[in-house]
Amino acid sequence: MIDPLTLDQMRILVAVADAGSFSAAARTLGRVQSAVSQSIQTLETTLGIPLFDRSHKT
Repeated sequence: MIDPLTLDQMRILVAVADAGSFSAAARTLGRVQSAVSQSIQTLETTLGIPLFDRSHKT
């Protein structure tokens, strides 16, 4: 069974998608980049799929 997603995880996911990067999303959310990255990594582990392509930096 998949653990339920939290509203905070969904907010972070949307912020990263809208901002285009983890660091820009962190600034928007008033958090550190590592916390945003960890939240997305936890979400990806929970869902069992990668949500973002990390193969290159923009």
